[in-house]
Amino acid sequence: MGGQGRLKDVLWRIFPGGTTALAVAILFKLGAWQPLEQLAYIGLFNLRGPLTWDERVVVVGIDNASLQALGAFPWSRKYYAQLLNQLSQAEPSVVAFDLIWSDTSPDDPALETAILNQGRVVLAEAPGFAGMVLRPNSRLESVASTTGHILRDDSTDGVTRYILPSVQDIPALGIAAIEVYGLVEAPIALPDLNKRLWINWYGSTQQIPHYSFIDVLHGKVPAEKLRNKIVLVGVTADGIDPLLTPFHQKPSSSGVYLHATVVSNLLQGTSLQVVAEGWLLIILLFWGPAFSLILSCCRPGLQVLLWLASCLSWMLFCGILFHANYWLMMASPIALITGTTAVTLVSERLRISSLLRHQVKQLLQMYYPDVVQNSETSLFGLERINQQPQSMQPVFQLAALADQFGRSQSAQAVIARSLSTGLLAADLDGKVWFCNPVAAHHLQLQVGNLLQTHLVPNWLSEREWQTDLDQLKSGETVNTRKLYRDGSWLEMKVEPLLYQPTHQLDGFLLVLNDITERQQIEQMKSDFVAMASHELRTPLTSMRGSLGLLMTGKLGTFSDKGQRMLEIATGNIDRLLRLVNDILDLERIESGEITLSPQVCNLADVMTQAVEIMQAMADKADVELVLTPIVMQTWADPDCLLQVLTNLISNAIKFSPAGGKVWLRAKQLSAMTDSDEDLNNVSKDQDFVISSLLKHSTGSILLWVEDQGRGIPADKLERVFDRFQQVDVSDARQKGGSGLGLAICRSIVQKHGGTIWVESTVGKGSSFYLLIPTMPHKSDGTTSSFVENNISKL
Repeated sequence: MGGQGRLKDVLWRIFPGGTTALAVAILFKLGAWQPLEQLAYIGLFNLRGPLTWDERVVVVGIDNASLQALGAFPWSRKYYAQLLNQLSQAEPSVVAFDLIWSDTSPDDPALETAILNQGRVVLAEAPGFAGMVLRPNSRLESVASTTGHILRDDSTDGVTRYILPSVQDIPALGIAAIEVYGLVEAPIALPDLNKRLWINWYGSTQQIPHYSFIDVLHGKVPAEKLRNKIVLVGVTADGIDPLLTPFHQKPSSSGVYLHATVVSNLLQGTSLQVVAEGWLLIILLFWGPAFSLILSCCRPGLQVLLWLASCLSWMLFCGILFHANYWLMMASPIALITGTTAVTLVSERLRISSLLRHQVKQLLQMYYPDVVQNSETSLFGLERINQQPQSMQPVFQLAALADQFGRSQSAQAVIARSLSTGLLAADLDGKVWFCNPVAAHHLQLQVGNLLQTHLVPNWLSEREWQTDLDQLKSGETVNTRKLYRDGSWLEMKVEPLLYQPTHQLDGFLLVLNDITERQQIEQMKSDFVAMASHELRTPLTSMRGSLGLLMTGKLGTFSDKGQRMLEIATGNIDRLLRLVNDILDLERIESGEITLSPQVCNLADVMTQAVEIMQAMADKADVELVLTPIVMQTWADPDCLLQVLTNLISNAIKFSPAGGKVWLRAKQLSAMTDSDEDLNNVSKDQDFVISSLLKHSTGSILLWVEDQGRGIPADKLERVFDRFQQVDVSDARQKGGSGLGLAICRSIVQKHGGTIWVESTVGKGSSFYLLIPTMPHKSDGTTSSFVENNISKL
């Protein structure tokens, strides 16, 4: 799949989550999730349970008992004056009244005096619309320490979740009380007055230290219960100032407890912290596509489990944060998770249905003739398919194709079982899923077995088998192996099995051919060549000796013409002897009778020796030999390598003009850089081959012989290493060429695990390149075959 296809696939996978996230975010901004978030808010408080109130906070409540004792509310202000006088004896830190005395009263002087005596009193006021404020009368306000507003903002469900720290520059009553408290005690950190202060409800308001107004008034509350406390005075009687909290729904609490909770939150630093809506929207928009991408990689059952686990994890995460006094929205993320899961499931069903229709249509187009031909005998004929509802036709079409494929598979299995060739198919893990009787007999296995356990070590070594698998997976051609088993020669070949729609490697096919008869014929041919060469060489050698004796003049002298005839005959016999020797050498090399004797040798010595051997020939042809040796140790057969170099230099000298040059150079590729001037003549295509080879070996040596001769025509370059192939037959014969020298060179180089190739331009010369590994090569010739396959593509 290309980059565009992968991008399209990813976009399809994140589409459900992206659209769901966008919808959830829009509904969030519209407040659609508010009722669910309100329920989650109340649920989190009840799951967390109550917290401990700060012991410095005390509530003096105007409760039902106080109303019975002192009469209906509102009361005369003399009672509040008496309360303050009584509290003065207990010495509280601050007294805050959740009551507004905006009108004047005859009892104001007494209350004013009591406020002055107390010294630290906070009075309430209520800012209204259009700048109007309901505040204490000027006489009482002038003696109070400060004032604080008692406004609260109830949610749509009636529960108070936050207060405004400041309204029209008037602090909230609880904040004002904390400010006064900080003047006499240790200063308390105040919240940002420009942001909402979210209430962290402690639990039942009955758990806060609270006392009845009438009991405090009559001195029934010990002074130490009120000393150094922040005392909040307000109405707690039923139905007068109701307050809904997560812990008080029916019945409700009273408003004074809101301010007591604010004071306790500020004293303990436990105000509820709310994650900003902007961050929540970012989380929603990011998590939706990501969750959709994750879901698309799972099967349906796992998708449901992932949905459930994600919901529970988010609720647990929100609960943990809530214990740390952080409130994170719960409903909208769960709605996102649920919606994404549902949309993903639906979209995948639609996508699968669409893909099924497309694939069935494609398969029908490919195999329609087979289906039509067998529609009468098929269990799912075309006529029956067309009679089905439109939505069900793809299913019946797929069933018809499966029926035909099953028939085809059965026929192919019968054919495979009747072959004399062994066939075996396995997946990439080596598990056999098909084998015919011939393969089962030779390898002693059956379907379901692991091939490796039957091949290693009886047929191949562990290293050889792993090499074949690596070549197969990398797309290289796996070398054919000849194996001798139970008196027979078998040829084993491994071929890739490709999944046709995508051409991906899906397994491999192992083919076993009995080549015993062919091996016997090749052996007979080899024996015949050896015998014929021997029978030819003996008389030719005898004739060469006789002619040599005649040419010495010991048996008499000849005329100039006779002497010329002797020279021609001697040259022809020499050429025939070289031809016979080359044929015999090539046959022995390719048949394996001649094996390499690799050893650590000095490459510079071999190159120098080759030039010294060919120097006489170069002098005779008026050709200059230029040697650029490389001093290093390499693993090779020095005699065979010397034979290759002398052969190539000999050819270069033969076809170089008088006064020309022949270069012999070498380079260690593992140290090669782009700036190497010695490699200027190596083409870009060969650079590709060299760089590819370096990935398959620990290091290589590049040797090349370059001349300034006539060059080789392009139409003959591909066959220059074949037997008896010569650029110019008449010229080659005149120069003593047999047409086998380059074939012998290629065989020797391949035995080393390397490769040889040529580049040439007519009229400018030719360059023959040898690429030889510096370390012992693999016996299967992996390196050579890999480079030859790449060169063949150039």
